Amino acid sequence: MLGKVHSLKPILFKDMMIESHEQIAKEKENINAINVFPIPDGDTGSNIYYTLRAIVDEVNLIDEGNGEKIFQAISKGSFIGAKGNSGVIYSQFLIGVVDYLDTAKEVTPATFTEALKDGTEFAYESVLNPTEGTILTVMKEVTEKAVELISQNPEINWIDFINNLVETSWDCLRRTKEMLDVLKEANVVDAGAKGFVHILESWRDIIVKE
Repeated sequence: MLGKVHSLKPILFKDMMIESHEQIAKEKENINAINVFPIPDGDTGSNIYYTLRAIVDEVNLIDEGNGEKIFQAISKGSFIGAKGNSGVIYSQFLIGVVDYLDTAKEVTPATFTEALKDGTEFAYESVLNPTEGTILTVMKEVTEKAVELISQNPEINWIDFINNLVETSWDCLRRTKEMLDVLKEANVVDAGAKGFVHILESWRDIIVKE
């Protein structure tokens, strides 16, 4: 149980990518239905889905014996598969995360926090005019929560760590409705942010099974 184990095996990220793709497959029409920002074109869920599809295609080429190559596969899939605004933002976030982890000796909550910093920075840099109340804001608040948790307890276990991050993501998602007038008028949360929360939840679901 990860209440005791402090480090994740890199190959676990293969399962995390597959699970996130399956979760978005279930939610993509719900995400599409609330897509009103930046334009109401109803494709945010589909774009995230196809971005994840490309990532899964790459990670499926990696087996248990080559687990050290998983982060490179995720980075490659993210780069070649990004679709739409949210897909591009998420892919850049993921590239930042896994490129950092690829250089880390262990995947602990502390190293993952540093990876989240890079991922969030990459995500913000991918947008010409970053707007709060979107997927970017959830990424930022999740990262800030991770930093807070590590500062309070550098040896925090993975289950407590990831559960706190998921809780923070849901809280931020609910508040996106109040951050952007277009979301408030439509009485919806941000579609891209919703997609990211489901992805983070899927990661949690895989991690707690370890």
